[in-house]
Amino acid sequence: MRGSTHAVIGANTVWIPLLAGLTVQPWLVAVGAFAALLPDLDASESKIKSLTVGGYVGKTKVGIRPFVPIAMVFSTIFGHRGALHSLLAVVIVAGASTFLIPYVGAAGLVVIILGYASHLAADAMTKSGIEFLWPLKMRFGLLPHFIRVKTGGILDTLLSLIGSGGVVVFLYQYIGTLKI
Repeated sequence: MRGSTHAVIGANTVWIPLLAGLTVQPWLVAVGAFAALLPDLDASESKIKSLTVGGYVGKTKVGIRPFVPIAMVFSTIFGHRGALHSLLAVVIVAGASTFLIPYVGAAGLVVIILGYASHLAADAMTKSGIEFLWPLKMRFGLLPHFIRVKTGGILDTLLSLIGSGGVVVFLYQYIGTLKI
C-alpha cells in the first residue's frame, strides 16, 4: 500500500474508541495516521522517512528529516516487511505506548495501537504479504493471492478514497457536536 493509503486507514482508527464510548479529540486523527506510517521505518523509501520537520528562517525554508537515520538502520538490519511488520512489533508498540496515556488518554492509546496494526493488516492484503510471525521468514496474507491488492493500483486508490471519506465524516461529526 502507498503511504497515503496507510495514513487514511490509520486515521480512521479514531472510530473504534469513539464507538466504544471513549472521548475522542480530532487531533487523534493525526496520531492514527502517524502510527500507521511507523511500520515503514523499515523501508528504504517511505512517507515517514521523507517526513520533513521545519519552518522558515527569514525567507529561507529549512527542515530536517528526523526519521532518516532510524529508517536506514531498520531497513539495513531487518529489511522491509520484516520485524516492524510483525505481531512482536505490535506488542512492543502497545507496551511502549502505555507510557503515553497521561498525554493521549485511553482513546489515544487505542488509536496508536490500532493505527500501527492497521498498517500490518493493509500490507497483508498486498501481493507481498508480511512476516507476521517474525523472526519466522514465512510471509502471510489476509486474502487469497489472486485477489491481493497491488500497491498503487486501483484497489489501493479506492481504499485511500474511502478512507479519506471516513476522516471527513468523522471530522464533520466532531464539528457538529461542538457547542459554540
